[in-house]
Amino acid sequence: MNRKLIKQTLNDWRSNMWLALELLIVSIVVWYTVDYCCVTYVTYNEPLGFEVDHCYKINVCTLNSNSPDYTERDASQVITDKLELIDRLSRRPEVEVASYSNVAHPYNWNSTGETVAYDTIVSEGMVNARNVSPEYFKVFKIRGANGETPEQLAALLENEGVFISSNVFENSGIDMRTHVHDTIHDPFGYNYSWEIKAVINPIRYSEYMAHGTMDKTIIRKINYGDKSASFLLDELCVRVKDNMDKDFITNLMADAPKHFRVGNLFIGSVSSFDNLRDNVVSEDRQKLLSMVSGMAFLLINVFLGLFGTFWFRTQQRVGEIAIRKVNGATRSDIFRRMIGEGLVILSVVTIPAICIDMLLAHFELNTAYGAADYFNIGRIIVSALITYALIALMIIAGIGIPAWRAMRLDPAVALHDE
Repeated sequence: MNRKLIKQTLNDWRSNMWLALELLIVSIVVWYTVDYCCVTYVTYNEPLGFEVDHCYKINVCTLNSNSPDYTERDASQVITDKLELIDRLSRRPEVEVASYSNVAHPYNWNSTGETVAYDTIVSEGMVNARNVSPEYFKVFKIRGANGETPEQLAALLENEGVFISSNVFENSGIDMRTHVHDTIHDPFGYNYSWEIKAVINPIRYSEYMAHGTMDKTIIRKINYGDKSASFLLDELCVRVKDNMDKDFITNLMADAPKHFRVGNLFIGSVSSFDNLRDNVVSEDRQKLLSMVSGMAFLLINVFLGLFGTFWFRTQQRVGEIAIRKVNGATRSDIFRRMIGEGLVILSVVTIPAICIDMLLAHFELNTAYGAADYFNIGRIIVSALITYALIALMIIAGIGIPAWRAMRLDPAVALHDE
Protein backbone atom coordinates (compact mmCIF):
# COMPACT_ATOMS: atom_id res chain seq x y z
CA MET A 1 0.00 0.00 0.00
CA ASN A 2 2.82 2.42 0.90
CA ARG A 3 4.74 1.56 -2.27
CA LYS A 4 1.59 2.10 -4.33
CA LEU A 5 0.94 5.44 -2.61
CA ILE A 6 4.49 6.65 -3.34
CA LYS A 7 4.19 5.56 -6.96
CA GLN A 8 0.86 7.39 -7.38
CA THR A 9 2.30 10.52 -5.78
CA LEU A 10 5.29 10.48 -8.11
CA ASN A 11 3.02 9.97 -11.12
CA ASP A 12 1.29 13.24 -10.21
CA TRP A 13 4.61 15.07 -9.99
CA ARG A 14 3.45 18.04 -12.06
CA SER A 15 0.65 18.92 -9.66
CA ASN A 16 2.75 18.03 -6.63
CA MET A 17 5.90 19.94 -7.62
CA TRP A 18 4.67 23.38 -6.57
CA LEU A 19 3.23 21.94 -3.38
CA ALA A 20 6.61 20.36 -2.61
CA LEU A 21 8.36 23.70 -3.19
CA GLU A 22 5.93 25.42 -0.84
CA LEU A 23 6.48 22.76 1.82
CA LEU A 24 10.27 23.11 1.44
CA ILE A 25 10.14 26.85 2.11
CA VAL A 26 7.68 26.42 4.96
CA SER A 27 9.83 23.69 6.51
CA ILE A 28 12.92 25.93 6.55
CA VAL A 29 11.01 28.86 8.06
CA VAL A 30 9.35 26.71 10.72
CA TRP A 31 12.68 25.01 11.54
CA TYR A 32 14.27 28.41 12.19
CA THR A 33 11.37 29.29 14.47
CA VAL A 34 11.50 25.97 16.31
CA ASP A 35 15.28 26.16 16.67
CA TYR A 36 14.94 29.60 18.26
CA CYS A 37 12.42 28.20 20.75
CA CYS A 38 14.68 25.22 21.53
CA VAL A 39 17.73 27.45 22.06
CA THR A 40 15.75 29.83 24.28
CA TYR A 41 14.30 26.99 26.36
CA VAL A 42 17.66 25.27 26.85
CA THR A 43 19.42 28.56 27.63
CA TYR A 44 16.80 29.60 30.18
CA ASN A 45 16.97 26.24 31.97
CA GLU A 46 20.75 25.88 32.11
CA PRO A 47 22.13 25.98 35.69
CA LEU A 48 22.85 29.54 36.80
CA GLY A 49 25.62 28.55 39.18
CA PHE A 50 24.03 30.45 42.08
CA GLU A 51 20.80 30.93 44.04
CA VAL A 52 19.33 34.28 45.05
CA ASP A 53 16.18 33.26 46.88
CA HIS A 54 16.03 35.02 50.29
CA CYS A 55 19.00 37.23 49.30
CA TYR A 56 19.26 41.01 49.66
CA LYS A 57 21.79 43.65 48.75
CA ILE A 58 22.52 46.23 51.47
CA ASN A 59 23.42 49.55 49.89
CA VAL A 60 25.99 51.14 52.21
CA CYS A 61 26.42 54.91 51.93
CA THR A 62 28.99 57.33 53.32
CA LEU A 63 28.25 60.63 55.02
CA ASN A 64 29.06 63.72 52.99
CA SER A 65 32.11 65.57 54.25
CA ASN A 66 29.87 68.59 54.86
CA SER A 67 27.71 66.66 57.31
CA PRO A 68 28.10 67.72 60.96
CA ASP A 69 28.42 64.01 61.90
CA TYR A 70 31.26 63.39 59.46
CA THR A 71 34.63 62.37 60.92
CA GLU A 72 37.95 61.89 59.18
CA ARG A 73 38.73 58.20 58.67
CA ASP A 74 41.80 56.69 56.98
CA ALA A 75 41.67 53.54 54.81
CA SER A 76 42.34 51.12 57.67
CA GLN A 77 39.63 52.70 59.80
CA VAL A 78 37.14 52.47 56.91
CA ILE A 79 37.94 48.75 56.61
CA THR A 80 37.39 48.34 60.36
CA ASP A 81 34.05 50.18 60.10
CA LYS A 82 32.88 47.99 57.21
CA LEU A 83 33.82 44.81 59.04
CA GLU A 84 31.97 46.06 62.13
CA LEU A 85 28.89 46.77 60.01
CA ILE A 86 28.82 43.28 58.52
CA ASP A 87 29.41 41.77 61.96
CA ARG A 88 26.36 43.61 63.33
CA LEU A 89 24.27 42.44 60.38
CA SER A 90 25.43 38.84 60.84
CA ARG A 91 24.21 38.91 64.46
CA ARG A 92 20.73 40.00 63.40
CA PRO A 93 18.23 37.15 64.07
CA GLU A 94 16.81 37.13 60.52
CA VAL A 95 20.21 36.98 58.80
CA GLU A 96 21.66 33.56 58.02
CA VAL A 97 24.96 34.80 56.56
CA ALA A 98 26.43 38.03 55.15
CA SER A 99 29.31 38.68 52.76
CA TYR A 100 31.36 41.38 51.08
CA SER A 101 32.39 41.32 47.45
CA ASN A 102 33.56 43.53 44.61
CA VAL A 103 31.83 43.43 41.20
CA ALA A 104 30.75 39.90 42.04
CA HIS A 105 27.12 39.57 43.07
CA PRO A 106 24.65 37.98 40.62
CA TYR A 107 22.63 40.13 38.20
CA ASN A 108 25.38 42.72 38.10
CA TRP A 109 26.25 44.11 34.67
CA ASN A 110 29.47 45.66 35.95
CA SER A 111 32.54 43.49 35.49
CA THR A 112 36.31 43.45 35.80
CA GLY A 113 37.98 41.36 33.12
CA GLU A 114 41.29 39.53 33.19
CA THR A 115 43.29 37.20 30.99
CA VAL A 116 44.91 34.18 32.62
CA ALA A 117 47.08 31.35 31.34
CA TYR A 118 47.53 27.69 32.17
CA ASP A 119 50.96 26.50 31.10
CA THR A 120 51.21 28.00 27.58
CA ILE A 121 47.44 28.14 26.99
CA VAL A 122 45.86 31.58 27.31
CA SER A 123 42.18 32.02 28.12
CA GLU A 124 39.94 33.29 25.33
CA GLY A 125 37.52 36.13 25.92
CA MET A 126 37.02 37.91 29.19
CA VAL A 127 37.45 36.12 32.52
CA ASN A 128 35.46 37.90 35.22
CA ALA A 129 37.63 38.69 38.22
CA ARG A 130 35.64 38.62 41.47
CA ASN A 131 37.03 39.59 44.85
CA VAL A 132 34.94 38.17 47.67
CA SER A 133 34.87 37.26 51.32
CA PRO A 134 34.57 33.50 52.06
CA GLU A 135 30.92 33.87 53.12
CA TYR A 136 30.07 34.86 49.52
CA PHE A 137 29.69 31.19 48.59
CA LYS A 138 27.23 30.57 51.40
CA VAL A 139 25.16 33.65 50.61
CA PHE A 140 24.62 32.65 46.96
CA LYS A 141 24.82 28.86 47.42
CA ILE A 142 27.69 28.53 44.94
CA ARG A 143 28.97 24.98 44.60
CA GLY A 144 32.19 23.44 43.38
CA ALA A 145 32.43 21.66 40.04
CA ASN A 146 33.72 18.59 41.90
CA GLY A 147 30.81 18.55 44.33
CA GLU A 148 32.12 20.90 47.04
CA THR A 149 29.43 22.50 49.18
CA PRO A 150 29.27 26.27 49.75
CA GLU A 151 30.62 25.69 53.26
CA GLN A 152 33.60 23.72 51.94
CA LEU A 153 34.37 26.42 49.37
CA ALA A 154 34.21 29.10 52.05
CA ALA A 155 36.74 27.17 54.13
CA LEU A 156 39.04 26.64 51.14
CA LEU A 157 39.07 30.35 50.27
CA GLU A 158 40.50 31.13 53.71
CA ASN A 159 43.83 29.88 52.33
CA GLU A 160 46.03 31.52 49.72
CA GLY A 161 45.05 30.76 46.14
CA VAL A 162 42.20 31.29 43.71
CA PHE A 163 39.06 29.61 42.44
CA ILE A 164 38.30 29.40 38.73
CA SER A 165 35.28 28.20 36.83
CA SER A 166 35.51 24.90 34.97
CA ASN A 167 35.06 26.56 31.56
CA VAL A 168 37.91 29.11 31.62
CA PHE A 169 39.94 27.07 29.10
CA GLU A 170 37.12 25.08 27.50
CA ASN A 171 37.88 26.60 24.07
CA SER A 172 41.18 24.72 24.25
CA GLY A 173 39.46 21.51 25.32
CA ILE A 174 40.69 21.65 28.93
CA ASP A 175 38.30 20.77 31.75
CA MET A 176 39.79 22.47 34.80
CA ARG A 177 37.97 20.13 37.19
CA THR A 178 40.93 17.76 36.96
CA HIS A 179 43.53 20.47 37.55
CA VAL A 180 42.91 21.46 41.18
CA HIS A 181 46.19 22.50 42.91
CA ASP A 182 47.79 23.29 39.55
CA THR A 183 48.98 26.84 38.88
CA ILE A 184 47.63 29.52 36.58
CA HIS A 185 49.53 32.69 35.85
CA ASP A 186 49.45 36.09 34.22
CA PRO A 187 50.38 35.75 30.52
CA PHE A 188 51.74 39.29 30.16
CA GLY A 189 54.97 38.85 32.08
CA TYR A 190 54.04 40.43 35.42
CA ASN A 191 55.03 37.19 37.20
CA TYR A 192 51.72 36.74 38.99
CA SER A 193 50.80 33.13 39.65
CA TRP A 194 48.10 31.50 41.75
CA GLU A 195 47.39 27.99 42.95
CA ILE A 196 43.95 26.70 42.01
CA LYS A 197 42.31 25.84 45.33
CA ALA A 198 38.99 24.78 43.81
CA VAL A 199 37.06 24.75 40.56
CA ILE A 200 33.52 26.10 40.59
CA ASN A 201 30.61 25.80 38.20
CA PRO A 202 30.25 28.66 35.68
CA ILE A 203 28.42 31.68 37.12
CA ARG A 204 26.05 33.03 34.49
CA TYR A 205 24.97 36.65 34.18
CA SER A 206 21.30 35.83 33.72
CA GLU A 207 18.86 33.19 32.49
CA TYR A 208 18.85 34.76 29.04
CA MET A 209 22.60 34.62 28.35
CA ALA A 210 23.84 31.33 26.89
CA HIS A 211 26.55 29.22 28.50
CA GLY A 212 29.95 30.47 27.42
CA THR A 213 28.80 34.08 27.23
CA MET A 214 30.64 36.03 29.94
CA ASP A 215 30.42 33.24 32.53
CA LYS A 216 34.12 32.46 32.92
CA THR A 217 35.27 33.40 36.39
CA ILE A 218 38.30 33.73 38.63
CA ILE A 219 37.67 34.40 42.34
CA ARG A 220 40.09 35.71 44.95
CA LYS A 221 39.70 36.37 48.65
CA ILE A 222 39.65 40.01 49.74
CA ASN A 223 42.73 40.71 51.83
CA TYR A 224 41.48 42.80 54.76
CA GLY A 225 45.07 43.75 55.63
CA ASP A 226 45.50 45.54 52.31
CA LYS A 227 44.46 49.21 52.33
CA SER A 228 42.80 48.71 48.92
CA ALA A 229 40.28 46.47 50.70
CA SER A 230 38.36 49.63 51.66
CA PHE A 231 37.39 49.89 47.98
CA LEU A 232 36.82 46.14 47.47
CA LEU A 233 34.35 45.88 50.34
CA ASP A 234 31.67 47.65 48.33
CA GLU A 235 28.96 44.96 47.88
CA LEU A 236 27.30 43.89 51.10
CA CYS A 237 24.87 41.02 50.55
CA VAL A 238 22.95 38.88 53.02
CA ARG A 239 20.95 35.69 52.95
CA VAL A 240 17.90 35.73 55.21
CA LYS A 241 16.63 32.59 56.92
CA ASP A 242 13.95 30.81 54.90
CA ASN A 243 11.00 31.72 57.13
CA MET A 244 12.05 35.30 57.98
CA ASP A 245 11.68 37.22 54.71
CA LYS A 246 8.45 38.91 55.76
CA ASP A 247 9.00 42.64 56.40
CA PHE A 248 12.78 42.13 56.49
CA ILE A 249 13.50 45.31 54.50
CA THR A 250 11.03 47.42 56.52
CA ASN A 251 12.34 46.20 59.87
CA LEU A 252 16.00 46.59 58.90
CA MET A 253 15.54 50.13 57.63
CA ALA A 254 13.66 51.02 60.81
CA ASP A 255 16.62 49.85 62.90
CA ALA A 256 19.30 51.23 60.57
CA PRO A 257 19.69 54.76 62.04
CA LYS A 258 20.14 53.42 65.57
CA HIS A 259 22.03 50.16 65.14
CA PHE A 260 23.80 50.36 61.79
CA ARG A 261 25.64 53.69 61.83
CA VAL A 262 29.36 52.94 62.01
CA GLY A 263 31.84 55.79 61.55
CA ASN A 264 30.69 57.59 58.42
CA LEU A 265 28.84 54.52 57.10
CA PHE A 266 25.10 54.04 57.13
CA ILE A 267 22.55 51.83 55.33
CA GLY A 268 20.97 53.84 52.53
CA SER A 269 18.61 51.19 51.16
CA VAL A 270 17.99 47.48 50.85
CA SER A 271 17.20 45.75 47.57
CA SER A 272 15.77 42.28 47.11
CA PHE A 273 17.59 40.19 44.51
CA ASP A 274 14.20 39.45 43.01
CA ASN A 275 13.98 43.15 42.14
CA LEU A 276 17.60 43.28 40.99
CA ARG A 277 16.92 40.34 38.72
CA ASP A 278 13.81 41.98 37.26
CA ASN A 279 15.76 45.16 36.52
CA VAL A 280 18.55 43.26 34.78
CA VAL A 281 16.47 40.82 32.72
CA SER A 282 13.51 43.09 31.90
CA GLU A 283 14.97 44.16 28.55
CA ASP A 284 15.86 40.58 27.60
CA ARG A 285 12.43 39.41 28.70
CA GLN A 286 10.76 42.09 26.57
CA LYS A 287 12.88 41.09 23.56
CA LEU A 288 11.90 37.47 24.12
CA LEU A 289 8.19 38.32 24.34
CA SER A 290 8.43 40.38 21.14
CA MET A 291 10.27 37.58 19.38
CA VAL A 292 7.81 34.94 20.57
CA SER A 293 4.87 37.11 19.50
CA GLY A 294 6.42 37.52 16.06
CA MET A 295 7.11 33.80 15.83
CA ALA A 296 3.55 32.96 16.88
CA PHE A 297 2.15 35.34 14.27
CA LEU A 298 4.41 33.75 11.66
CA LEU A 299 3.34 30.22 12.62
CA ILE A 300 -0.34 31.19 12.49
CA ASN A 301 0.14 32.58 8.99
CA VAL A 302 2.04 29.47 7.93
CA PHE A 303 -0.73 27.31 9.34
CA LEU A 304 -3.44 29.28 7.57
CA GLY A 305 -1.48 29.21 4.31
CA LEU A 306 -0.93 25.46 4.40
CA PHE A 307 -4.43 24.84 5.69
CA GLY A 308 -5.86 26.88 2.81
CA THR A 309 -3.65 25.15 0.24
CA PHE A 310 -4.65 21.65 1.27
CA TRP A 311 -8.28 22.67 1.79
CA PHE A 312 -8.47 24.02 -1.77
CA ARG A 313 -6.58 20.99 -3.08
CA THR A 314 -8.97 18.58 -1.35
CA GLN A 315 -12.05 20.51 -2.46
CA GLN A 316 -10.90 20.08 -6.07
CA ARG A 317 -10.89 16.32 -5.58
CA VAL A 318 -14.50 15.82 -4.45
CA GLY A 319 -15.21 13.86 -7.61
CA GLU A 320 -12.23 11.59 -6.98
CA ILE A 321 -13.48 10.94 -3.45
CA ALA A 322 -16.95 10.09 -4.78
CA ILE A 323 -15.52 7.62 -7.34
CA ARG A 324 -13.47 5.92 -4.64
CA LYS A 325 -16.59 5.56 -2.48
CA VAL A 326 -18.55 4.12 -5.38
CA ASN A 327 -15.77 1.58 -5.94
CA GLY A 328 -15.99 0.39 -2.36
CA ALA A 329 -13.35 2.44 -0.60
CA THR A 330 -14.10 3.09 3.06
CA ARG A 331 -13.75 6.47 4.72
CA SER A 332 -10.59 5.33 6.50
CA ASP A 333 -9.11 4.19 3.14
CA ILE A 334 -9.78 7.60 1.61
CA PHE A 335 -8.37 9.42 4.64
CA ARG A 336 -5.20 7.32 4.58
CA ARG A 337 -4.82 7.86 0.83
CA MET A 338 -5.17 11.64 0.85
CA ILE A 339 -3.32 12.34 4.10
CA GLY A 340 -0.65 9.83 3.17
CA GLU A 341 -0.05 11.68 -0.11
CA GLY A 342 0.55 14.94 1.76
CA LEU A 343 2.90 13.24 4.24
CA VAL A 344 4.86 11.56 1.43
CA ILE A 345 5.49 14.95 -0.17
CA LEU A 346 6.48 16.40 3.21
CA SER A 347 8.85 13.47 3.87
CA VAL A 348 10.54 13.92 0.50
CA VAL A 349 11.16 17.67 1.00
CA THR A 350 12.29 17.24 4.61
CA ILE A 351 15.65 15.79 3.52
CA PRO A 352 16.76 18.83 1.43
CA ALA A 353 15.19 21.10 4.07
CA ILE A 354 17.46 19.60 6.76
CA CYS A 355 20.47 20.12 4.48
CA ILE A 356 19.54 23.79 4.09
CA ASP A 357 18.98 24.05 7.86
CA MET A 358 22.49 22.71 8.43
CA LEU A 359 23.88 25.28 6.00
CA LEU A 360 22.11 28.04 7.94
CA ALA A 361 23.71 26.76 11.13
CA HIS A 362 27.11 26.28 9.47
CA PHE A 363 27.20 29.91 8.35
CA GLU A 364 26.09 30.95 11.88
CA LEU A 365 22.86 32.56 10.72
CA ASN A 366 21.20 31.24 13.88
CA THR A 367 23.62 33.00 16.25
CA ALA A 368 21.29 36.02 16.08
CA TYR A 369 19.19 34.49 18.87
CA GLY A 370 22.03 33.21 21.06
CA ALA A 371 22.77 29.82 19.48
CA ALA A 372 26.37 29.84 20.73
CA ASP A 373 26.76 26.14 19.90
CA TYR A 374 25.38 26.91 16.46
CA PHE A 375 26.34 23.73 14.60
CA ASN A 376 24.88 21.22 17.03
CA ILE A 377 23.73 18.19 15.02
CA GLY A 378 21.56 16.87 17.84
CA ARG A 379 19.66 20.14 18.20
CA ILE A 380 19.28 20.50 14.42
CA ILE A 381 17.74 17.02 14.16
CA VAL A 382 15.43 17.56 17.15
CA SER A 383 14.23 20.87 15.69
CA ALA A 384 13.73 19.17 12.31
CA LEU A 385 11.62 16.41 13.88
CA ILE A 386 9.46 18.95 15.74
CA THR A 387 9.12 20.94 12.51
CA TYR A 388 8.04 17.78 10.66
CA ALA A 389 5.45 17.01 13.33
CA LEU A 390 4.03 20.57 13.27
CA ILE A 391 3.71 20.66 9.48
CA ALA A 392 2.26 17.15 9.47
CA LEU A 393 -0.48 18.33 11.85
CA MET A 394 -1.17 21.29 9.57
CA ILE A 395 -1.46 18.92 6.59
CA ILE A 396 -3.74 16.52 8.45
CA ALA A 397 -6.02 19.40 9.48
CA GLY A 398 -5.97 20.92 5.99
CA ILE A 399 -6.87 17.63 4.34
CA GLY A 400 -8.94 15.93 7.01
CA ILE A 401 -11.65 18.56 7.52
CA PRO A 402 -12.59 19.15 3.86
CA ALA A 403 -12.21 15.41 3.11
CA TRP A 404 -14.59 14.56 5.93
CA ARG A 405 -17.09 17.08 4.58
CA ALA A 406 -16.71 15.71 1.03
CA MET A 407 -17.31 12.14 2.18
CA ARG A 408 -20.62 13.15 3.74
CA LEU A 409 -21.94 14.05 0.28
CA ASP A 410 -23.89 11.49 -1.67
CA PRO A 411 -21.56 10.17 -4.43
CA ALA A 412 -24.26 10.65 -7.06
CA VAL A 413 -24.68 14.33 -6.12
CA ALA A 414 -20.91 14.86 -6.15
CA LEU A 415 -20.49 13.21 -9.54
CA HIS A 416 -23.46 15.14 -10.94
CA ASP A 417 -21.84 18.43 -9.90
CA GLU A 418 -18.62 17.34 -11.57
